[in-house]
Amino acid sequence: MLSTKDKGTLIQIGKRCERILDKTQNINKDVFDHSDDLKEVICFNLFQIGELAHNLSKDFTNDYNGIPWKQIINMRNKIVHGYVTVEFDVVWNTAINDIPALKDYCKKILDEN
Repeated sequence: MLSTKDKGTLIQIGKRCERILDKTQNINKDVFDHSDDLKEVICFNLFQIGELAHNLSKDFTNDYNGIPWKQIINMRNKIVHGYVTVEFDVVWNTAINDIPALKDYCKKILDEN
């Protein structure tokens, strides 16, 4: 059974995933590469996801370890503390490949609880 806090956090992570998916729908990497606004929106939401993941309880992250929570938190730290050195290829790949899986994983957990 999820704690109320972890459940609320997962809901918020799902919303941030949706925001990224909405912004990347029907665009390609070239569009992303040439849009500072898209980069900012996606980085902001990745930052938020990392912040939220950091607030999940240890029990939760131990029990639901199908997602690399530590890597999510580390990506947040990279975006926040090293923005000029952010690798936008990594940001794009995360948005396109990892965010759908994260969204689905959170939804599955919420559906089960």
